[in-house]
Amino acid sequence: MSALLNAARALLRPTPPTSRVYRDALIGLGAGAAGTLLMGQYWTRVAPLFSARVAGEPEGESGPPQPDTDVISPLGQTHENGESSTAAMGRHLYTAITHNTPEKGTRQALSEAVHWATGVLGGAAYGAVLARHQGPATGMLWGAGLWLVLDETITPLLGLQDGPAQATP
Repeated sequence: MSALLNAARALLRPTPPTSRVYRDALIGLGAGAAGTLLMGQYWTRVAPLFSARVAGEPEGESGPPQPDTDVISPLGQTHENGESSTAAMGRHLYTAITHNTPEKGTRQALSEAVHWATGVLGGAAYGAVLARHQGPATGMLWGAGLWLVLDETITPLLGLQDGPAQATP
């Protein structure tokens, strides 16, 4: 009984726990937010400058999105044509919770929420798990691992993005 009371007192404490893991997770959460902000700025401000040149098309003449013909997911294509993987995940979560299809404005907000949740939680997990073992390459390896697992493995296997033949160089 006293252990239960001590746990309740710890939860009601006005100051947060001073655990190193807790502190490192909060620092990682902040770093994940900063990284997500920078990545978002890159994709909205820098990448569009190069995407039309790489594809060899003038901007605005790419036509409507086409269905994916190179799906590698055992579930098939679970995203809509032209929908990003974060928008597809947000749509699936929204539909599972509310049993309704989100409207266009809601879809954009859901996409942003999935994007931010992934970045912030990835940073917090890094802080909680690896902050005490930092070396020059630890953060880069963690980021590369997240990219490999989430973006290059789980996302295609869930059918949340176009297959490899649809990717632009």
